[in-house]
Amino acid sequence: MGVFWDRGYHDASLPDLLEGMELSRGSFYKAFVDKRGVYLRALDVYIDDAIRKTGEILHSNSSPKAAIKDAFSRQVEESSGKEGLRGCFVVLSAVEMLPADEEVSARIARLFRRLQDLYAAAIIRAQALGEIDPELDERTLARFLVCQIQGMRVLGKAGANRDATKAMVDFALKPLD
Repeated sequence: MGVFWDRGYHDASLPDLLEGMELSRGSFYKAFVDKRGVYLRALDVYIDDAIRKTGEILHSNSSPKAAIKDAFSRQVEESSGKEGLRGCFVVLSAVEMLPADEEVSARIARLFRRLQDLYAAAIIRAQALGEIDPELDERTLARFLVCQIQGMRVLGKAGANRDATKAMVDFALKPLD
């Protein structure tokens, strides 16, 4: 994953992958068949991890509204400093591979759907508790929040600083008040 994340799919060579994975050529082909196979597996691992982490955070607090804010605080950290400059593997994959690659497109669409589902469920719980205005459409708000996260990751890649990112998050979360 690190090799693709740092170099992109097209610029990652087989020797780069073998070195990064500490595998021999034979072991690589036996496990993954080809470069595309390892790329799709790396993307799946990244996506599954992102969904799991987000779900854990959104269920970690008895206040769903606070949990949403906690999830955004994590995104501030991932979108600033050295980690922010590295960017998001999914965003980088989308820029490099879409719209031409249907398999990658389907994986990224699945990630965004699942993230939106997780945020929508947290919003519904918060609305039931009176923490968020029940008149707000949870699907629209969830899509807005996921868009904000992806935008933060792009800005982080461009060198946005932590304070600026935090200020943007505070503004983006105003609809929750």
